[in-house]
Amino acid sequence: MKRIAILTFALCAFVNSAAFSHEWFAALADTNSYKQGDTVPLSVYVTHYFMTGDIVEEPSGNMFFVLQNNRETNITVMVGRNEAQKVLSARFVLPDGAPVMMLVDRVGNFAHTTTAGVRGSTKETVKALGLTITKSTLREEWCKIYVNPDSADKSFAKPLGLPLEIVPVTNPADIAAGNVAVFKVLLNGKSFAGAGISATYKSFNSKDQQAWAIKDMKTNKSGEVTLDIPAAAKDIWIVKTAYTGDVSRNPTYDAVAYSSWVSFVVRK
Repeated sequence: MKRIAILTFALCAFVNSAAFSHEWFAALADTNSYKQGDTVPLSVYVTHYFMTGDIVEEPSGNMFFVLQNNRETNITVMVGRNEAQKVLSARFVLPDGAPVMMLVDRVGNFAHTTTAGVRGSTKETVKALGLTITKSTLREEWCKIYVNPDSADKSFAKPLGLPLEIVPVTNPADIAAGNVAVFKVLLNGKSFAGAGISATYKSFNSKDQQAWAIKDMKTNKSGEVTLDIPAAAKDIWIVKTAYTGDVSRNPTYDAVAYSSWVSFVVRK
């Protein structure tokens, strides 16, 4: 699965930097349970208001992988712009052999700090404008969606090898309202102590800008965090962490800015 993370660095798409003042994430479009042969609908949001679309990105700015046992399948994901709901809408047919997880990657792009502000394009394009680049940052985001988790499954806790990754310690199939759920954050494959964690669910103040149900949590020295799931929160959930840091000895960029998400449905 590390091949996926490497592939995305080679397929850089350049997105308007203004979009990064919004939150980006992906989630199931509803709380239904899915079985073999069902069509699974997903939404990719760029928004200030959770679970409510604000900007519709081009489908080419995102990559979609359907995974079984943490391995990429050849299942086709259909993706299109939904202008009415202001989201990218994706769907695929659920195969035999549950459980299935989906990985959505917002393809890496650059933000160049210049003497005239931040520009989101190639170095060559920015320099052609006569601007001096003082710092170049590679930005990338990932979201893992647990489509139909299974209590008997063990693969949910296996990392995919993403540069920044949230790995459930509690099986998503067993996360219950009124209980706790534990997650672990990895940075370059190692436990990330002190990582900031925020989480929310679809029906929680979705019309309030940046309304997190849980925010300002930090992972412990083992990189783990325990979240309290409210008793009334049977819903679609998203959990986020982020990391920024300088990179040495890299000829293309000076820093990285990563965001990583997991999404699941609490049905119990």
